[in-house]
Amino acid sequence: MKKITLGLLLVTILAGCSGPKYTATPISKANQSTEVTIVEHPATRSVFLDNMLTWCMDEGKKCKVAKPNTTPDPSELTLTYISRWSWDIRTFVADAKIKAYKNDAQVGEVEFKAPNHATFSKYGDDNKRIQAMMDILFGRITVSEAQQKLSAGEY
Repeated sequence: MKKITLGLLLVTILAGCSGPKYTATPISKANQSTEVTIVEHPATRSVFLDNMLTWCMDEGKKCKVAKPNTTPDPSELTLTYISRWSWDIRTFVADAKIKAYKNDAQVGEVEFKAPNHATFSKYGDDNKRIQAMMDILFGRITVSEAQQKLSAGEY
């Protein structure tokens, strides 16, 4: 009985250590702009683009959406994104990535991963998690601050 209890405890601890997390290289202030082009990714759920556009509007940024396979002006700040959703009782953002480009160079990136383990931490407010990605990318909050909010169940 003690071995079973110890085994369950270890599984619980290990699952808790591998919860959702952000990683990022924020866009430097020099590369930020009030005008942003977002290249649409049609295979990603539209809620992802909708949240990016809502974030832009809330932050006073003028965002335009470019169709896939178009080439935006390289001097403009351009964002690309991709997200994969998973299902386990309900859908959730399993992983997502937003990349920022300017003058033909990548100038920032943020990634979110929610491992599909037997924990409830993978579930959260997907809208807030996407908007947090934008906050991190543009330097509004740090990865550490976002992680604290994830741990507190705010995202």
